Formats: sequence, structure tokens, C-alpha cells
Amino acid sequence: MKKVALVLVIMSVFIMLVSVAEAAIELPLRVEVNGERVYFPDEQPFIDSNGRTQVPARFIAEKLGANVTWDGKEKKAVFEKGSKKLVLYIGKAEYELNGEQKKMDTAALLISGRTFVPARYVAEAFDAKVSWDPDIRTVYINTNSKPSGKKEGTKIVAGFEVPLDTNLAAVEEEWGGKTEACFQINLLRADVEGQIEDLRQILLQKCDSSTVDEVIAYVSQKKERKYYLPSKYIYDNKSKRYIWIKESFMEDINVFYCSASYTRSE
Repeated sequence: MKKVALVLVIMSVFIMLVSVAEAAIELPLRVEVNGERVYFPDEQPFIDSNGRTQVPARFIAEKLGANVTWDGKEKKAVFEKGSKKLVLYIGKAEYELNGEQKKMDTAALLISGRTFVPARYVAEAFDAKVSWDPDIRTVYINTNSKPSGKKEGTKIVAGFEVPLDTNLAAVEEEWGGKTEACFQINLLRADVEGQIEDLRQILLQKCDSSTVDEVIAYVSQKKERKYYLPSKYIYDNKSKRYIWIKESFMEDINVFYCSASYTRSE
């Protein structure tokens, strides 16, 4: 009886170890440009501590039709395509696009002598559309102006043009007469990064780019549904409005575009 029990215990432990090993298997990170997979012969792409996909600079540049050069003295990667120029600095969130200073929520990295850059920021600098499928760990980059399989057109929400194919919820919301519109990012809906990018493009219609960058950087902190995101007000000098990011306890992030009559002392 003791031998049988011992065998059962050993079998149970073996099954548990196999289960753990299977659970640890993770799909490789993939990058596709216009439906074609990008192969990296040596250093492979990875997801950094900020949740951004980092890829070797030269390969992403080639697929986007851009030229990239490395300045070892200033530790910066310079991407150029036509009249557009993108400059990323190693270890710095600040970057330059066509001479304009901007800020991202991650940074380019130098690992084993190879420059890694955040795929989304490089692709979008050259007008590409980027989406992420977490189930198969794949980054999709589309340089075409009209992605296939999407609804074309827009609708008007409180004066904003909102694409019909977005997973971002957009509604006119008065909130007691203090707000004009509410844009909701939901972590349980598909393509969260796409929702955030749609929010960026929508807000840019009326707000200053520095304000929008600050909004996007703040909401991008929430990568898990139970992460608590405190309420925050960001004033926009261009529209003379506040952007109110309502505190988030669960999966929803509600971003309100406030009315001109709404004021708040900082």
C-alpha cells in the first residue's frame, strides 16, 4: 500500500512538473510589416519593462524603407525617409521628429553593441499603422493608408472625428455640464494599443501635441486591469481646456475633454 502511495505521489509530482513546463512555453515575439514576417538573424525583438516591443534598428528601418545611421558620440540613432527625420537617443524618453521635441513612454536601448528601438514609435513616425495581438504575440505594422478589413469613414463626436473601426469608446458626455466628450479605453477589448493610438489621433485634432503626449504617457501606465490609476487633470493651452483622466480601479480608463467653462486651480 505504501509503495502504491509512493508511486502515486511520484506520478503526481511528475505531472505537476510537466504542467509547469508546458505553462512556461511562450510563443516567440513576431513582427509583421504589410503582412510579411520580419526575420531577425541574430538579436531578437523583446518586450521591455514599459510594455513596448523593442526591435533591432536596422531591420525595422529597412522594412519601412528608411535609412538609419548611428552616432556613437551622441549615442543616437537617426532615421530618415524622404523629408522625415526621426532621432532617438539611447536611454532617453525624449526624441526628435522633424526637428520637434517629443517624449515617449520608453527609450531606445543599446544591448551587446546592437541598437534596439521601440517599433511603434519608429513605424508611426513614418505614418505606418501599428497594432498588437497579445494572443499570438505579434506586432502588425501597415504602411498602407487604408488597412484592409477595416470599416472606412468617421463619425463626429462632440466636434471630434472618430474612426468607425476603432475599439475606443467615444461618446458625448456632459458630466453635469463640465465635459464635452468621454473617450474610454477598455483593457478587455481588443487592441488596447490601437485604442490608445486612436485616442492620440483624436485629441491631436484640437489639442497641442505636448498635451497629448502627456495624456498618452499617463494612461499607458495602466497595463493590467487591476492597476490603480489616480485621477489627473492636464491643461491644454491650445484648446484652453482641461483633459480629465478619471481614476481607474478596474479595466476602464475614462478620458474626459472638459468644457471651456470648466476651470480648476492647480
